[in-house]
Amino acid sequence: MPKYRSATTTHGRNMAGARALWRATGMTDADFGKPIIAVVNSFTQFVPGHVHLRDLGKLVAEQIEAAGGVAKEFNTIAVDDGIAMGHGGMLYSLPSRELIADSVEYMVNAHCADAMVCISNCDKITPGMLMASLRLNIPGDLCVRRPDGSREDQAVRLKSSSLTW
Repeated sequence: MPKYRSATTTHGRNMAGARALWRATGMTDADFGKPIIAVVNSFTQFVPGHVHLRDLGKLVAEQIEAAGGVAKEFNTIAVDDGIAMGHGGMLYSLPSRELIADSVEYMVNAHCADAMVCISNCDKITPGMLMASLRLNIPGDLCVRRPDGSREDQAVRLKSSSLTW
């Protein structure tokens, strides 16, 4: 059996509490030998171009499970420039990129995910997710969805250790 970084939270006597919490999320004993894959979704009802990402997150999670992994989804924030423009809300748009990068890094490292799939659709969120991927240096995919909900997705395989600008 391969050694997954998630074994830090799923194996050993000292991790009985963590295993109990994982079980509370629906994991079983059989799942503790599988890789935990973070599904980082930027779904929100605040941004029109992100409303359709909820369904994509479910599809990604289903495919991870079908491939033998354990999918655990969480969301990032998303600031809509069009709604935030013309008032103090615009002060939060660009800095949200760093907050997204930090949040993704915190969630993935705190829970020792083995890999991640990022679902994005915005000029601040995509760079934030890429920044997190570079910091984390774990396997990952980036799926950038068109704002209109089209099925013509652009999937980019990330290999953090060799990803350069």
